[in-house]
Amino acid sequence: MSRLTVVLVFVFLGCLIVAGCTSSDEPAVEVKPEPEQLDEETAAAARTRGVIKRDRGDDVARPQVVLSEMTYEWRTSPDRGVHVTLNFTNPADAYERARGYVFLIAESTRSGSLVQGVYPWNTTMDGNLPEDYTDGTHLLYRDSQQVRAFLPYPRSDGYFETLKLYVFHENGKLLTNRTYELDFTGAQGEKRTVNPGFDL
Repeated sequence: MSRLTVVLVFVFLGCLIVAGCTSSDEPAVEVKPEPEQLDEETAAAARTRGVIKRDRGDDVARPQVVLSEMTYEWRTSPDRGVHVTLNFTNPADAYERARGYVFLIAESTRSGSLVQGVYPWNTTMDGNLPEDYTDGTHLLYRDSQQVRAFLPYPRSDGYFETLKLYVFHENGKLLTNRTYELDFTGAQGEKRTVNPGFDL
């Protein structure tokens, strides 16, 4: 054998030994590519959008004040006025209770002047809104709560035409201000039911 052949054989064996020593059963490490560099305008826009940060409590269901049903009935005896039943529910499976304050205002303008009934009766109005939101009937429930109210009509003839519903959060924020047409004719026992089903 020539020297060149012997040298080549040793080099070949050396390569085989080195290859055997460096191989292993460990999985290859995946190298993540570097994120693409953004131009300054795109980067500034991304910073203003921000990233949503989830707190541990974000997955917890929040209580909801939902008016699932409202029934109103016109009565002429023993007292003249409108009787209202509000059924509130909380569809969220939450330990925390749904909270708020409720007001009802019935109105008529058929006589040419404003005739108004307010519930709760001790409510003082400041323009179109209650002066103190905590004067309302307090909502505090986990599953459901019913509020029953009577709004007397102060005159011997006529009837209420509209009913306004105000619901405030416990912190004073107005959650809803809705007006319903009552569609009464003034006959005893006229009754209507609506199912708003809205989240306040």
